[in-house]
Amino acid sequence: MVILVGGTYEAETVETASISIEGMRCGACCTKVETALTGKNGVKTVSVNLESKFAIVEYYPAKVAKAELVKAVADAGFAVNEAACEYSVEKTKAAAEGASCNLKSKKKVI
Repeated sequence: MVILVGGTYEAETVETASISIEGMRCGACCTKVETALTGKNGVKTVSVNLESKFAIVEYYPAKVAKAELVKAVADAGFAVNEAACEYSVEKTKAAAEGASCNLKSKKKVI
């Protein structure tokens, strides 16, 4: 077990980071970001989408911090939009919470 600022993680715990990236213009940009992120120890998977300008990263927080992922993107020459990252995290949490079957059935009055 590793204790980090913001949480305690078992070694096998996997987190997902959604990182908003500014400045990507082509496939080579995506490859550069992907290479920078996959080069970090503790990164499990990386998916970079040029159209949405987001990188979705599965990582082991016991081995690498999200701040290190953001720094890797910056070191590759791209800016990270922190506000969009936080918005995406909140949107993902809301979607996950809404995924449970809490829809109320509508009754049709005839």
